[in-house]
Amino acid sequence: MEASLPLVSLLGGSTPEVAHLALFAVLFVPLATVTDGRSRWTPRRIVAVTFGVFVLVAAATFLLFPESRGLGFSFATVPGVVGLTFGVVTQFGDPWFLVLVATAVYMLGSSRSLIESPSDGAFVLAMTFGGLAFVDLLKHLFALPRPPGAAEATPPTWFPDLLGGLFLELTTGSGYAFPSGHALGTTIVFGALAYRLAVGTARTRWVAAAVGVGLIVLSRLVLGVHFLVDVVAGVFAGVAFLGAVALVADDRPLRAFGVAAVVGVAAVVVTAFDPQGAVWASGQWLGAAVGGGVVWYLVRPSAELGLRGSLLAGAVVAPLWIVTYALSPPLSVTVVATALAAGVTIGAPSLAARVTERRSVGS
Repeated sequence: MEASLPLVSLLGGSTPEVAHLALFAVLFVPLATVTDGRSRWTPRRIVAVTFGVFVLVAAATFLLFPESRGLGFSFATVPGVVGLTFGVVTQFGDPWFLVLVATAVYMLGSSRSLIESPSDGAFVLAMTFGGLAFVDLLKHLFALPRPPGAAEATPPTWFPDLLGGLFLELTTGSGYAFPSGHALGTTIVFGALAYRLAVGTARTRWVAAAVGVGLIVLSRLVLGVHFLVDVVAGVFAGVAFLGAVALVADDRPLRAFGVAAVVGVAAVVVTAFDPQGAVWASGQWLGAAVGGGVVWYLVRPSAELGLRGSLLAGAVVAPLWIVTYALSPPLSVTVVATALAAGVTIGAPSLAARVTERRSVGS
């Protein structure tokens, strides 16, 4: 059965996917029309071409191979050890891990010489929130199912029965599949880290990012939770999003948070029109983008945050994220909670600096 978004289906008639692709063309063709007058391959055109590849992959998927999504490639079953291994690997592409890494880089990056300034860490954090919102936007826009058996897995006989639920959590997939959220999210976040970190050479960072994305992509295929076309489209969409935001933001965190907020609003709207959509899940990235952007605008942190300060801030931020995820609250509650979490994260270095300053004056 074909699944599609009612709102966009009205635009596409009997072929709603064509309307989906038309929306992408309207959004990103302007990028290709901007040139500096010196080179055919300007950064904007590279971004536009990358998005063009994504659109072509999507078009081939829907128009040529509508039933199997064309390049259907997945393992129906894998040995227990292999499944568990790749199940662990795939966790490094989960939203919780990506947010954790981006938060840690922002809080500890300057003091550990991972980044040159807090603005670099804030840019990575904004890119993370925007990227995860982009994942929700595309998944609910296309609303395509996973391969057969993606939600099923049999724990090996040697695996403890009490941990059977954990095995299923690690090795199965649910929800929509196109494009792969793990492929798209890791491409954006790992790419942002390679772009803004100050560790090693640029080539080393980009190679490491590519290897990381490759391992995550491979894990999704081995686990059988995606078709090959899902992860290919995810990588191309991620590269294009990373490049587009970098161009629009011009390395300014406030602009990056603004883009993330706009994408977050779009994700919430599209998800709301999907009967199976979890609006609160999209709302968490909207809230985080707004909260982080507002605090960055008000504070513009320049101080470093040490390990102790990061742990104290984490003691406030982590429960907000965990409780929000566990309770799946209404959209308004989710937006407020994640805005507070992101705001505390961004403002923590400045708050710690003021506390330290007051203690010094008092002594």
